[in-house]
Amino acid sequence: MNKLNRYLPDQRFLILLNRFILRYDESNCNKQKIVKDAYLFCVGYFLKYQSDYENPHLQGATNIIAVLSSAILSPNFYTIPNTISLERVLYFYKFIVEYIIWNEYEVEKTFNSQKQSFEHVHSAKPKVEVRRRV
Repeated sequence: MNKLNRYLPDQRFLILLNRFILRYDESNCNKQKIVKDAYLFCVGYFLKYQSDYENPHLQGATNIIAVLSSAILSPNFYTIPNTISLERVLYFYKFIVEYIIWNEYEVEKTFNSQKQSFEHVHSAKPKVEVRRRV
């Protein structure tokens, strides 16, 4: 991810999602599995890197639509170098959004369980105290 640090967060998100989808494409997975797992990737990325942007007025899974849509509609989308093709993200975008809309109970359940496990892991980590010698 070091090479990706030069990109803005929404650009990084799209580039990583595209890489994720390309790996699944290479392994000849069916579209439904790619969409479900891409949603799971989006949830994980959102919880780890963008949970500060969570809109309390939206349900958990709807935040994923908001983040994904804003990344694609952002002016920063057009500043990603041409050497990085985001075709697969654009192709699967509509299927991910459709999956979230038509499977509301399942995606909300997935989002909440991932959020709980994420919070549990981060609350269980011991806080390391750095002591300075004087």
